[in-house]
Amino acid sequence: MQGEESTDASRMTIDALAQAAATTTRNVRAYQTRGLLPPPLVVGRVGYYGAAHLERLRLIGNLQERGYSLAAIADLLRAWHERRSVGEMLGFERGPHEEREVELGYDEIVARYPGIDDAQIQRVIDLELVIPLVDDDGTISRVRVPSPALLDVGQELLAVGVPLDAVLDELVRLRGHADQIAQSLVKLFVDHVIAPWTAAGQPLDDLPGLLDRVRRTKPLPLLAVNAVLAQALEREVGAVLAATFPSRKQA
Repeated sequence: MQGEESTDASRMTIDALAQAAATTTRNVRAYQTRGLLPPPLVVGRVGYYGAAHLERLRLIGNLQERGYSLAAIADLLRAWHERRSVGEMLGFERGPHEEREVELGYDEIVARYPGIDDAQIQRVIDLELVIPLVDDDGTISRVRVPSPALLDVGQELLAVGVPLDAVLDELVRLRGHADQIAQSLVKLFVDHVIAPWTAAGQPLDDLPGLLDRVRRTKPLPLLAVNAVLAQALEREVGAVLAATFPSRKQA
């Protein structure tokens, strides 16, 4: 009868659905308004929900418990329904270890690198260390800095006497090595984390667990590279110092 609570998982009223999902009817309506939950099947003036709605509510709750906002969940589900690539679906997940770009005044950048000439400025731009922001009148008063840390490193190297051209040459070489390392480490993740999920048909219910693995894994390559590089630098510095300042033998 109309108005009665339905206990059938394939035909539930909003109250029954909320109870089954351990949430409230207010939340159900809010999720529906945000597009997180498909509309019910309306029979007469009563909306009925099914097992798919219940699974979706449990997924939303699962993601919220893992710290995802409703806006992030909406973006994720939208990407899922639009059949975007796995990379696009997971791309919104940004780790706390990642740098945030900043905007600086053009004159401020020039002041940080005393003696920089026009050719070097152009090379800094070509390497995308800074990205010019063109004003309405065609002038450049500000720049976008994708990696403030790289600017800081360059400034410190200049301060200890390393020429800017040598710093930029080394950056090019470093990026080449970094690309190779990144490709190898990402392949490790894809082969052993993404591939099994894809082979299983990319089940939506398993997505929260996959997101957790993405979140846990993203900082690991940087930690590993830092640890290995620190050990390599220690060995290299020790070898250079030993060669440059050999111990004097006792007479």
